[in-house]
Order: sequence, then C-alpha cells, then structure tokens
Amino acid sequence: MKQIFDKNEIQRCLAESDFESCFSFPVKEDVRLYFADRGDVIMKEGEKSDGFLYYMVSGRAKLFCSLSNGKTSLLDFLQRDCFIGELELLSVRKSTMGIKALSPCFLLALPIEIYRSRLLSDACFLRILCTTLAEKEERRVHALLSTQGFPLANRLAHFVLFAASDGMYNERNTDASAYLGVSYRHLTQMLGEFTQNGYLERTQTGYHITNEQALKLLADELNVE
Repeated sequence: MKQIFDKNEIQRCLAESDFESCFSFPVKEDVRLYFADRGDVIMKEGEKSDGFLYYMVSGRAKLFCSLSNGKTSLLDFLQRDCFIGELELLSVRKSTMGIKALSPCFLLALPIEIYRSRLLSDACFLRILCTTLAEKEERRVHALLSTQGFPLANRLAHFVLFAASDGMYNERNTDASAYLGVSYRHLTQMLGEFTQNGYLERTQTGYHITNEQALKLLADELNVE
C-alpha cells in the first residue's frame, strides 16, 4: 500500500465519497490518501495499529486472522463506505487483524491521535460508526443463518461472486471451506460441479466466472429478511 500525494486525486476521492459528511467538523486539512493494489496488505496481522482511521472509497478487501493451529480464518469482506481501524480507535483491539485488498482500493485516512477526542465526542461520527458496526454484525448473523439453512451450492455461489475480482475467483480452498463451514472435500466437489455445469472455468490461478447469471440465481436465494 502506498500514499498518494496528488491533491487532485485526494479531492476526487473526497468528492466521490461520503467521507466528509461522516463528521461534524472539517477534516480535509489532515486527510491522507492511500492506494492498495490487488493483493496488497492494508493491515498486517498482529501488529500495533499504525495510528490511522481508514475509510474505503472504492474497492474490496478481506479481513482474516491466523489460528493457533496454523490455519487462517476468513472473517469478513470489506467494501466501499466502510471504516477500517475503528476498533483500534475505540481501544477495543490493541493489535490489528489482517486485511488484504481483493481489488484496487483507494482509502482516505485520518491520524487517530490528532482527532481521537473529537471523534469520540462527535455525535455525527458516532452515529455512523454505530450503524457501520451494526451492519458488520448483521452480515455475520446472515452468514451464520445461511450456513445453517441453505445448501452449499447457494452459499458457494454467493461467496464466489463476492470474493471474485474482474471475473476471477482465486480464494484458497482451505480458507473458503472454513468460512462456509464445510469440509475441504465437499467444497472441491461443489467447485467441480460448478465447472461441469459451465458456471466456472478452471485456470492455473483459480477460476474464471463463465456464467455469472447462473451464480446470481443461486446466490439470490440467500436474501432472507
């Protein structure tokens, strides 16, 4: 991930996002802009917070952590209009979880130490932050309900569409099977069925989505209220 110093790019990202409206006071003077290309690490797992509150202007990323048995647990997917580093701001978490870009990402950032007291007393920001945290929790509940109540075909279709970038899906099967709550063997069998049905095409680096509409029809069945 690298910092972008171009003032026109910073202004573009401010104009194209709702970032400034998240606060009741001006933040433009101290805002920074970062760019993470696909595969770049936005936050390295287990390190002390770098001292910034990030806001994703565009792109998608995945949140993950390592387990004591050496495996990786995929926790959530992040996309535009979400905060990164809010738990560190609230002092809920001392060290970071891993965040890696799934597609090119632009992120605006505020230095926490300069703004901490104002952020934690700003009703506008706190209201938006509460909504953001509630939405993350709702996604986790939805994922749990989906795991318990829907066949793997529906859940995998949704997962593939969300994790893919530019029509390519290349998540590790070990991570995907853990996230979906199924065995590695069951997952690979379903990926094989998707390939046989023409939904996906196997490549050297993963899978190319060849029938997005069919996957969407399967994924749409997860839209439970």
